[in-house]
Amino acid sequence: MPVAGELPRPLAGVRVLDLSRIVSGPVCGRILADLGADVVKIEPPTLDTTRMVAPASTGTYFAQMNAGKRNVCVDIKHEAGARLVAELAEHADVLVENFRPGVLARRGLGPEELLRRNPRLVYCSVTGWGQDGPWRDRPAYAPVVHAEAGTMEMTGRLRGARPEQEVQVHGDVYPGVMAANAVLAALLQRATTGQGQHLDVAMGEVMLYVNDWAALELQGYEGDRFPFDTWKHPVVELGDGTHVALLGNPVRMLSTWVRVLGLEAVAASVTDQDLEAVSADPDRALEVLREVMRSIPDAAAFERRTAGSAPVGAVLRSVQELGSSEWATARDVVTEVQPGVSVPRTPWRSSRAEIGVSGPASACNADAVEVLADWLGYDEDAVETLRSTGVIRDPGV
Repeated sequence: MPVAGELPRPLAGVRVLDLSRIVSGPVCGRILADLGADVVKIEPPTLDTTRMVAPASTGTYFAQMNAGKRNVCVDIKHEAGARLVAELAEHADVLVENFRPGVLARRGLGPEELLRRNPRLVYCSVTGWGQDGPWRDRPAYAPVVHAEAGTMEMTGRLRGARPEQEVQVHGDVYPGVMAANAVLAALLQRATTGQGQHLDVAMGEVMLYVNDWAALELQGYEGDRFPFDTWKHPVVELGDGTHVALLGNPVRMLSTWVRVLGLEAVAASVTDQDLEAVSADPDRALEVLREVMRSIPDAAAFERRTAGSAPVGAVLRSVQELGSSEWATARDVVTEVQPGVSVPRTPWRSSRAEIGVSGPASACNADAVEVLADWLGYDEDAVETLRSTGVIRDPGV
């Protein structure tokens, strides 16, 4: 693999105006920045909410969503601020936003107006339920989409448990990834037609699309989903309390696990009646499984016994443990973007292009002079005029 910096970036020369906030739009912008686009985040003077996620002193959460982007702080509620963004959009290839439908249009920044001014613009809107339809004005926060798109209900029902909110904001992250796919397809189409377009990405639709059980759920199927009922795969403890995730259903897989892990002697101590009961009683199967697995002393012993065999299971590790593993180090999976702040790198490699984090997440308004000079040819006096009139301003000013 060539040394970093020797290869071109796929989106070098592509300009992206990122008006989005929080997660869904910023994830899209982060992907485009990792691919080499010049992504300029337009941040309000009130700041992106993710800057306040603890620990706010390091801006770690914000950095993951916005690494590699330049930053200009523009008050689009200011009439001249909206005009400035419209002018930037005339020089952009892509615009990403996740405001409620109609909000930007009321400021002269909607897709119809900006595509009229720049017919080559790829204008990508991420909303909860789309630009049209009876739910267009519903709230678009990820926890709301988790609840209304069936994710929480299905998870609770299949687990036989009370529905609980998700730890990760899948309802934001997946739409961001899908939006990036849509943008790339639109840029490819533009290379042929010369025309931009408006992309309408709905978080609710995305959550249905990425639900691998959607087809079965849509027809009301309630039967067994073996062998893919992964939520039934057991997590058990080894002798020292280490947790291990095993692959398979305890009723069907107990004898295989005992054989592969060399636990015949332990299993022999369980009565024949117990073993016969396993085939009809999942609870008893789990009880027997937990008993025999405790005979494996620790994670090292478990991994020795499973080495070279068909997949049996894996020792649970934390995100921090994975990020510091020899695998992550060898693959350069985690990148430090500023002192003490590391973020995941783009999750694929290319033999003919450089892909990856291109820089830190800029402070609000850190790049105003540079961006306005690069994109619009403004000199320092013009930028100072914008600053003095409050069109662009540092947070809290």
